Amino acid sequence: QKKKGRGQRKDPPSPTCFGINLLPPTMSTLKDIQSKDTEDKSLQNYKKQLLGDVATPFPDDPRKVIVKEFYIEFQDGKKVTLDPTDKKLLEKMKKEPLEIKEKANYRFGVGFYIQHDICHGLKFKLKMAKGIFSNTDDFTLGSYGPKKDIQSWFQKNWEEAPSG
Repeated sequence: QKKKGRGQRKDPPSPTCFGINLLPPTMSTLKDIQSKDTEDKSLQNYKKQLLGDVATPFPDDPRKVIVKEFYIEFQDGKKVTLDPTDKKLLEKMKKEPLEIKEKANYRFGVGFYIQHDICHGLKFKLKMAKGIFSNTDDFTLGSYGPKKDIQSWFQKNWEEAPSG
């Protein structure tokens, strides 16, 4: 039997820690969920309530997630809605970036469509810059099913713009 050298793993780590199974659940497709338990009326009602009206708003678009709106909401009630698909707006914002007043309380949000299937563990990455400084935040939005209406997500906590 060969000795294991320094830096080599003995065995792969076990997915069980302290007797708790840490494996993620298997991912189910929308068709799988809809085709199960078709004879149980209460489960069918529950699934309809949970998934809502399943629809594909843009059937010719193969993307699963389509981001249509970006929001900046201020605690004083003002809300700015931007269309990230508007190329003219994006060019204008490169020249004239949107400014947030010092000490203003704000939060970001995003409006999107989910289509074709369930999107598990949707994440949002936000990069902000001021001068030479930049900051990137990652947010986990959750799992969403396809719907004909736009779905939105906002940060839970308000941020305060720095001063100085």
